[in-house]
Amino acid sequence: MKLINILSCTGIVLLATIMGSCDKTKPYDIITPSPEVHFVGDATQSYTLDTSTVGPQTITIGTTNVSSQDRTVTYSVSSPTGAVTGTQYTLTPTGTLVIPAGKATADITVQGNYSSYTSGRKDTLIFSLSEPSVKVASFLNSVKLVLRGPCFDGDVTLSDMSGNYANSTDPDDPVYAVKVSNLTTTSATTGTGSINNLWDAGGTVTINFDWTDPTNIQISIPRQSIGVDYAAGQPISIRTTRGAKSTFSVCNQTITLVTDLIVENYFGPGQGALYAGNYVMKIKR
Repeated sequence: MKLINILSCTGIVLLATIMGSCDKTKPYDIITPSPEVHFVGDATQSYTLDTSTVGPQTITIGTTNVSSQDRTVTYSVSSPTGAVTGTQYTLTPTGTLVIPAGKATADITVQGNYSSYTSGRKDTLIFSLSEPSVKVASFLNSVKLVLRGPCFDGDVTLSDMSGNYANSTDPDDPVYAVKVSNLTTTSATTGTGSINNLWDAGGTVTINFDWTDPTNIQISIPRQSIGVDYAAGQPISIRTTRGAKSTFSVCNQTITLVTDLIVENYFGPGQGALYAGNYVMKIKR
């Protein structure tokens, strides 16, 4: 029994020692992370100068805290496409900007030069944060800005021409629907596809696109059946008229065809007759 009492007393003394070692009056240490600077918004942003009156674009820089003092942030801009400040765009401010006391963000103003982008030019500007500055964050420390002008017909994505054109017309048909499909590029600046229901005739013809010269975009139809007969054994063929310009517009979503309509075998096998020449078909969405 005395042994038990001694152990019990020892345990009480030990417990008292442990409890006594916890100083409830001493606060825990609070670790405040260093402020960091980063961009605000998407990592890739776009800026379209579709008219000469489009105002500037802003790139926002932010910090992870608010300070009672002004803070200076350093940034740089590069362009893998060769855009030059003062020519394609201007920046305000340049190289550094101040995040005011009591604020967590500030803006870089980018003003594009409209006249640089009217012929299809597209540029990429890469904004990067650097030091000495507020410490640069490991996230959103760069932003890519894609700068471009208004829609330019020479900048062709052929698939944009695919689909239904419900407001197509020609001298014989006020309004009818045409479908463009099977679009395939055959080189960097040429392609082919199909048009269904030209002349409201129900057939499908092959059409060729060529934007090799972006200022002289052309489209052509090789001679082929349009899908209707003039009489038994006399199919009507279509081709684009030689020497007349047929063209298309990705911006306006139109195709303008100057065509010849030919009655095959009219005078006999293999002898065609012109049904209509310089016949204009306007294909519109």
